[in-house]
Amino acid sequence: MMAGSRLIAPQGCGELVKGKEYHFLISDGGCNRVRLVEFDDKGSSAKLHTMTRLRFEAALEAGEIVETGSHDYPPWLTAAAGIETKWRESRRVSSKRSYEEIVDGRLLRIVELIPKRAEILASDDPEAVINAHARTSKPRQHPARIRLWFFTYLVFGQTKWALMPRLDACGKWDRSEKTDKKLGRPSGQGQNHGYPITPDMKEKILTAFSKHSRVDKTKDDIYGDSLRKTFGCRTRQGSAGKEFYHPDGEPYPSFNQFWNWVKRLTNPSALAQAMKGPSAARAKSGDIGSFAQMIGNLNQRLEFDGYYPEEKLSGLIEGSPLDSFCVVRAVCALSGAVVGIGFARGRESLEAYRMALFCIAIGKVKYCKLFGMNIKPEEWPCEGLSSQMIFDRGPGVHIDVSGAKEWLGRLEITPTHSGQSKATVESSHPRDKKFKDQPAHVHSGLNLVEMSRREIRRVIKDNETSDASDRMDEDMWLEGFSPTPLNVWNYHDALGRNHGIKMSLEEAVREFLTPMPAVIREKGVYLFGRKYNSKELTDTGIFDRVARGRVIHATAYTMTMCVRHIWIEVEGRLYELNCIFTASTRRGSADISLEDLQYINESRLRAQAKRRNEKIAIDQHHYQEFENETGKPWHAGVRKSGRPAKSLETQRDLDDQRRLVGNKP
Repeated sequence: MMAGSRLIAPQGCGELVKGKEYHFLISDGGCNRVRLVEFDDKGSSAKLHTMTRLRFEAALEAGEIVETGSHDYPPWLTAAAGIETKWRESRRVSSKRSYEEIVDGRLLRIVELIPKRAEILASDDPEAVINAHARTSKPRQHPARIRLWFFTYLVFGQTKWALMPRLDACGKWDRSEKTDKKLGRPSGQGQNHGYPITPDMKEKILTAFSKHSRVDKTKDDIYGDSLRKTFGCRTRQGSAGKEFYHPDGEPYPSFNQFWNWVKRLTNPSALAQAMKGPSAARAKSGDIGSFAQMIGNLNQRLEFDGYYPEEKLSGLIEGSPLDSFCVVRAVCALSGAVVGIGFARGRESLEAYRMALFCIAIGKVKYCKLFGMNIKPEEWPCEGLSSQMIFDRGPGVHIDVSGAKEWLGRLEITPTHSGQSKATVESSHPRDKKFKDQPAHVHSGLNLVEMSRREIRRVIKDNETSDASDRMDEDMWLEGFSPTPLNVWNYHDALGRNHGIKMSLEEAVREFLTPMPAVIREKGVYLFGRKYNSKELTDTGIFDRVARGRVIHATAYTMTMCVRHIWIEVEGRLYELNCIFTASTRRGSADISLEDLQYINESRLRAQAKRRNEKIAIDQHHYQEFENETGKPWHAGVRKSGRPAKSLETQRDLDDQRRLVGNKP
């Protein structure tokens, strides 16, 4: 306990009263006295209390007096505590004396008492000594004021700034019920023009705003509707133009009065949402921290979202520009690294999210290989599912949660149009340069699979180049690596800070890829007419078991964006198959989407049907031409039983035929 400690007497103690607060000043062993000071709430008076030292210490031990902490500033200066005096001084207008001059003036009145404080407090009546000093001062001072300044100085740190006057409440008393005149700056239409804001008018203003405010309304519209529909005002032609008036002469607020009291009577956050909408208000609000500050491990939380590249894709056959192409990214909230990517033709789809999850679950070297790309493991080391994922209210919400209960602990769905709820992934999307010129579009020379390869390469590039300075701590800076998501990932992963959940390739294929019907024939596995095979599948002997002209129906798992590889299940085991082409096949034709493969299959089926339909007509055409050329039918002759006889007539006909063609008999 020291000077300034706050004391209370829960049930009273001697002259100390329950419910009041006292400040410890000094414990004098030589005089066996303890001095306590009681200040009023406004800081206008100070009263000295004295107890014997033995009684005070006994009261402390018995709990009759309890210490409750201390004040760094006098209680009446709490509103100004911690504010730099120079800053407050700079905010003043037309000041006659600075704050320091005021404080120094007060200190000057007690400066002679400070060196004698031990003698004064040891005297039988310290207040009488202080009063005598006040009366002999030139000019004469009020004794109560000198006592207040002296005790305040001693109790609160012996600093002159404890003598600061209480000014925070100046001019803030409620005038609304004590005047019939309009308050504030005089109006340009006269000093007394307008009406004061009364409590009834405040209630009407708040009611009108709540009733007529809307995001698509301007301030003028809200104010006008409030005057007309809530305050009962009408419009008329005045001397200066159209104006509002009340037919019964009742008061109504001006435009500035209305909005000034709306701001005072409402919460700033609620007002911003009512005027701008939740999304715009949140976007323009101050920073309240990042999601990464609450996360300690990689893969602890993943955010998913899709975006649409600006370029128009080239069609598979004609090369014409096609509609949008969606890219779904999954981003680690701690490192900011993109850990998964999926694709969809056209709009955002569930298959794109499942493809991104498949990318997360398996190694990235394997994933890129499925698109015909070769990367090194260190280029994209992110692997492992997360038990906590965040989707927006798009197709991703339809994921089968019950089937993912073994690894998915929590699936969070963000509010509609709330980008800041998944700010990590939103900020990772590529930004297109905006132009104000005539509308135009970019016709890309890439098809769907080539565009997917480019976006995969963009992910690797972004992980290596994006600025992750806000995700770095002091230990990372000391490591000396550049602030990129890839380096942040590697740093945490090397320390074992990874919540990733391992999943085998077979489990990931069954869990996330799209099942499609396929057939096993003697020559291979066929998916929409495309042939697939692998050595491992051939070694099972499955093709030997397929009779000629027969098929075995099976289920194939595919990535919808690239059908270079498929997986087929035979006797409970998955086999990865590659597409089979001849040497004359055009390079790159293996890299097409499932939709393109289905389109090619439809073209194949139509062509085969066309051949079947034309075959009979073509046959008959040539039969007719032969008959016209020879005068005999194509199928001339008589069917006889048995083998032809080798008679002398037959030998002579054979010799004649040989001579006709130039061979000797």
